[in-house]
Amino acid sequence: MSDESLSERDEVPTAEVRVFRHGTLVHRELVESEEQAALVIDEWAELDGVQCEVDDLSIRHHPGEILEPELLQLPDEDHEH
Repeated sequence: MSDESLSERDEVPTAEVRVFRHGTLVHRELVESEEQAALVIDEWAELDGVQCEVDDLSIRHHPGEILEPELLQLPDEDHEH
């Protein structure tokens, strides 16, 4: 067993991005930061019918404390904000 500290190892994934297209899971990716999660979402944002979920893996849950994830609805390119 190595005595290597966590800071000396590679970064541990802190979030999971899940991409759904028309309600079907099409991609999952572990990322190490919010910035990386945003990049993954941006890659998929151009496709029609895409929704993304980001699950924060750094939060430790106890039984009964797990909340339902919120879906991130990506705006339509044709729709003005």
